Amino acid sequence: MRRLLLILFVAGAIAGAIAWIADRQGELVFTLDAYEIHMSAPATIGFGVLFTALVILLARLITTLVTSPGAIGAWFNARRIRRGNDSLSHGLLAVAAGDHHEAHRHADRARGILGTHPLALLLQSQAAVLANDGNAQRNAYRAMLNNGQTEFLGLRGLFLLAAREEQPDQAMVFAERAYHLRPRVPWAAHAMFDLEAARGQWDKAHEVLNQMAHHHMLGHDAVKRRRAVLLTAKAIDADDAGALHAALEHATEALALDPGLAPAAVLAARKLAVDGKAWRAQGVVEACWATSPHPDLADVYASVKPDETHEERVKRLVNLAHLNRDHFESRVLEAEEAVHDKDWSAARRILAPLADDHASARVCALMAEIEEGENADATSAHIWLARAARAARDAEWHCTRCASTQNDWTAVCNTCASFDTLQWAARGPAESHAHHPSAPSVTIEPVIAVPHRKKPQLAAAPNIVSLPRPPDDPGPSGADF
Repeated sequence: MRRLLLILFVAGAIAGAIAWIADRQGELVFTLDAYEIHMSAPATIGFGVLFTALVILLARLITTLVTSPGAIGAWFNARRIRRGNDSLSHGLLAVAAGDHHEAHRHADRARGILGTHPLALLLQSQAAVLANDGNAQRNAYRAMLNNGQTEFLGLRGLFLLAAREEQPDQAMVFAERAYHLRPRVPWAAHAMFDLEAARGQWDKAHEVLNQMAHHHMLGHDAVKRRRAVLLTAKAIDADDAGALHAALEHATEALALDPGLAPAAVLAARKLAVDGKAWRAQGVVEACWATSPHPDLADVYASVKPDETHEERVKRLVNLAHLNRDHFESRVLEAEEAVHDKDWSAARRILAPLADDHASARVCALMAEIEEGENADATSAHIWLARAARAARDAEWHCTRCASTQNDWTAVCNTCASFDTLQWAARGPAESHAHHPSAPSVTIEPVIAVPHRKKPQLAAAPNIVSLPRPPDDPGPSGADF
C-alpha cells in the first residue's frame, strides 16, 4: 500500500511539474551568427532538463568504462573463490568419509584454483595421508613451509615422516625448528626431549624439560622423575669417564628427587663406601630398599663393611630385608641369609609361601639347596633344580613399551629409544606369588635397579638411535577420524 501511494505521489509530482512548465509564459531569443532563434519558455525548460539528463548519463557511461576492468576482475575473482571454497568443502568431506580418490581430486582442484591457500595445502596433505602416499605427503608438507600460517603444521608432518622412516637426523632438524618456532606446543617439546634423550644429550634434554615444566606441560611428580632419571644417566656416564666426584654428586641429586631410584642408590652407595662413608652408604641403601627392594642394593649393602664378621653381615642383611619384609626380594634375601647361616628351617619357612606351582628359578634353586643341606636329599634337590631349569624367569629389565629385555639399566631403552620405560620386574607366571593365599601382600613390584644375577650376555644392540613414540598425524585420517 505504501509503495502504491509512493508511486502515485511521484507520478502526480511529475505531472504537476509538466503542467507548471506548460503554463509558463515567456520567450527565449538568442543569436548565433546570422541566425536568430526564438524558443518558448516551456521548450527552454524542457531542453535544459534533457541536457542535464544527457550530461549525467554520459558521466555515468564514462565512469563505467573506466572502472569496468576492476569490476569484471572482482567478479571473476569472487567466482574463483566460490569454486575454490566448494572444492575445499567437498574435499574435507571426502577426507572425513575416507574416500581418498575424491579427496585427491578435490585437493588438486582446490590447489589449482586457490594456489598456496592454507586450507588448500591442508587438504592436499590430508588427501596424501589418507592415500598413504609418502612422497605426496612430503611435497605437501614442504609446500607448507613457505606459508607462515602452515609452516608449523608442515614441520610436524615432516617430523612424522622422518620418524616413521627411521631418519633420526632429519627428525631432529624438523623437531628443533618446530620447537624454536612454538616452544609451548606439547608435541614439539616432547619430541625435542625424546630425541635429545635418545642421543644421550642429557644436558640439552634437561633444558627442554625445564621449559616444559615452566609451561606446565608436565605434572610436578613427572618433572621430578624425569630430572632424577636424567641425573642418574649423567652419573653413570661420569662414572664410566672416571669422574667419580661428579658421579656421586649427580647420583645424590637424583636420590634427593626420587629416593627409590635404585640405579642412583647403588652408584651413590658404592662411591660413598669407597670414600669411607659406610654409614651414609647404608642410609642410602636403606632408604631405597624401603620403597624399591632390589638384589643389587643388597650386594652393595653387604660390601660397605668388608671387615665385619659373617654373623654381623647376616644380621645387617636380615635387618635390611625387614625394612620391606613382605616384598618378594626381601623374602628371598632373608631366605638366602638363612641358608648362608645354615638355618634350614627358617629358610624353608620364609620360602614356603613362594614355593608354589609357579615358583621362580631363584626360589627353586634355594629350595634345592635347603633340601640338600637340611636333609641330604639329593633326589628332592634334583627335582627342585629341574624345576628351576624350566621355571618362570625371575625379575629382569624389560621395556614397558617394546617388551624387550636388557642386562643393564639405561635411561633410554636400547631397542625403541623410549625414555624411562625400563622396569625391573618379573613377567609371566612368577607374578602369581602376589596372589598366593599363604603369602600376605607378597608382590614383585616393578623397580628401577641394576640386575643382580649374572645372565648370559645378549648380543650388543647396534649403536643406532631409534626414534621415540611419534605423535599422531595432524588432522583426521580414515577410520581414525
